[in-house]
Order: sequence, then C-alpha cells, then structure tokens
Amino acid sequence: MNESKKFFGYKAAIGAFLVMFVNLGACTTLGIFLTSLSEYSGWDLGMVGYIGTVNTIGNVILSIVAVKALSKLGAKTTMLISVLACAIHVHLYTFAVPGQNISTLVFYYLAGFMASFSITFGTHAVCSSVIADWFVEKREQISGIVFSGAGFGAAIWVFAAGQLFKVVDFKGCYRILSIFILAIGLFSVICLIKDPKKMGQKPLGWDNAGAASDAGAAVDVPGVSKSEALRSPAFWVLALALLFVCMSGSAYMSYAPSWWQANGLDATAAANWNAIYLVISGAVLLIVGKVFAKAGPSIFTVIVCVAFVAAMACMVALNGHPATLILVGCVVFAALAYPLNASIPGLIGQSVFGGRDFAAISATLMTSVYVGQALTAPVMNAFLATEGGMGTAWLFFGGTALVGMVLIIVSIAISPMKKAAK
Repeated sequence: MNESKKFFGYKAAIGAFLVMFVNLGACTTLGIFLTSLSEYSGWDLGMVGYIGTVNTIGNVILSIVAVKALSKLGAKTTMLISVLACAIHVHLYTFAVPGQNISTLVFYYLAGFMASFSITFGTHAVCSSVIADWFVEKREQISGIVFSGAGFGAAIWVFAAGQLFKVVDFKGCYRILSIFILAIGLFSVICLIKDPKKMGQKPLGWDNAGAASDAGAAVDVPGVSKSEALRSPAFWVLALALLFVCMSGSAYMSYAPSWWQANGLDATAAANWNAIYLVISGAVLLIVGKVFAKAGPSIFTVIVCVAFVAAMACMVALNGHPATLILVGCVVFAALAYPLNASIPGLIGQSVFGGRDFAAISATLMTSVYVGQALTAPVMNAFLATEGGMGTAWLFFGGTALVGMVLIIVSIAISPMKKAAK
C-alpha cells in the first residue's frame, strides 16, 4: 500500500477498542452496584441478583440475532445500536423507587436485558469483523489489543464509579456514566468505524496474502467435525465442566463487591478493590496464551482452578475479618483464575477437538457457559436464604470449580483428537 501513512485501519482498531471499552466496561460494573440497588429498592440481594440471569438469557437469545444483524446492517450500525443500548441500560436503573415496588424489578431486569444488546451487538464478534475487514497481517496482535479493552475498560469504569460514590448516589453515578458512554461510544462509531471498501483502501497485508495464496497449497487444519464432536463423550463431559466453572467464576464477578461491603468496606473501597482485580485480570489475559502453550491444557486447568479455590478460601476467611492481606488474596487469586470465564472455553475446547470445525463447536459449547452463568443468581439466592448465607456459598462455588477441573481433565484424556492420532 503506497499511502501507508493514510491507512485508516489503525484508527478503526482504536474505534473497536473504545466500543469494547464502553460496552463491556460499563456492563461489568453491576457487581459494585448490587448492594446499592438492593438497599434503595428494599428488594433483597437475591432478587436483585437475577439481573445477571436476565442478562445471560438475553445474551443467548440475542447472540443469534446479532450474527444476522451484522451480516445485513454492517458493523457500524450494530455498534451504534450497542452503544445506545448501553446508555439506556445504565439509565433504566435510575427509575427505581423505594418500597419493594414491582416496577423497580421490572426496570432492573429490563436494564439487564438491554445490557445484552451491548454485549452481543458491540463486543467480540462485531469487533472481530472490523479487525478482519482491515487486517490480514497483524490480525492476532490487533485482536489481542482490542479485546484487552474489555478487561482494562471494566477496571476504569469500576474505579470511576467508586469515586463517584463519594459525591453522588447510585442514580447520579449512573446518569454521569450514561453521558460518558454516549460521548465515547458515539464518537468511536461515527468517526472511527469505517468500511475499507467505501474508503477505497485494502486491508493491511492484502497484497502479500494474495501472493502467498497463489504460490501455496491449501493446508488441512487438524481436528474433528462438529458432528463427530457431538457424538463423543468428551464433548458432553467438557460441556458439563464449563457449566460448573463458569457458574463459579460468574459468582465471584457478580457478588464479590457485595460481600466486601457486607464485611465493612464502603462502596468506594469495594469498587477500588474490584478495579485492582480487573486490572490484574487484564494483565493475566495478556500472557495466558503463552502460559497455556508451555504448561499444557491439563496443568493450565489445575493452575486456574486451584487459584480460584484459594480465592474462595480467602473470601470465607474475610467473613468478619476484613484484613488487607486477606483482600489481597481474594483479588490476586481470583485474577489468576479469571480465565475460567474468559479463556477456558476456547483454549480447552480447541485442545480437545482441534481447530478444523471449532467455530461451530465453540458456539455450541457457549450454551453451557451461558447456562452456568444463568444459574449463578438462583444458586446464590438459595444460599442467601440459609443461615450460612454468602459465606457458605463461597465454599460451594470453590467445590464446583474443583468438580469442573476434574471433568476438564477427563475430557482432555478422552479427547477424540487422541483417538484420531493413534
């Protein structure tokens, strides 16, 4: 490309990063608001926690719609929908009224569903299409940077919300966040998300890729087909494992700040600790691929699951003893276990079934991920109704992570890829 200085792809990548930053960043703040939403409305934490369940159900439904919308409307329009939905999502929480009013729950759950539009219409799948449009070379590198906008964005949003808690209530906080969501999101979509064809440009590396394609032959990607995967016991063992580990990981992300506040931290302090957790988690995601490659799938699984169990032990120890050292343990160990939600499905699934048809296999496995996340709220609600409360729930989720770990190792051991290699 002769006019490399005018290549717009890097600006488009920045736009995709900012859209990820806005959508997933803002939607990840729910955990630090749960206690405020509960106390203001009079509804208990269990009922308010069903916002996450509604959001997960919405993710399942809208993920199918989003794929069709992307092909018909294009990335720019779907991203615009996602940003508007994100602003509406946070603003809906401000319609809450005190006194266990049913309308409050309706607005809460509608907010959770609107967040699903943000996640499905404006995050990984759509941003991947933008990157694919602009980059043949450097695609993996650019993708990693863009997707880091989710983790680091969440940390910044959570930290900002915590500081706002010092001067405004949760409603004021949400109103201010909605302004920034619109300002950053609309700027990104309108000014930075462009189609290379309409701009008369080619993706980076297009000419080199064409030459390589002419000179080379097709390469077979190892792996099994989706139908073969579905017939294998390894698929169903892994699907059950993902349900367990993703339910556990979702529980920490959703309820940890509420647990910290129940043990003496104010809203700002809880938000700050959550921001630290998200920053460390983002750093972990940057190196997780290298660690996985060196350790192998089984050892990697043991590392992240044991780290999660250690985090749960610290959460239990925190009960009535909000010591800084214990909080550090909660945050660091949970950050090391962050791949339970973000990376385990893709990394382990590809190790078990190969890359040949993994896009279709992965989409099917995500059903287990969503089901696990949807179960988090009702399971936690059941524990909140007992004498042990949330403290006992952390023991349970530590146990389910261990069960998931064993099941993942079993699925790796009976992988159809191993049978094909013999």
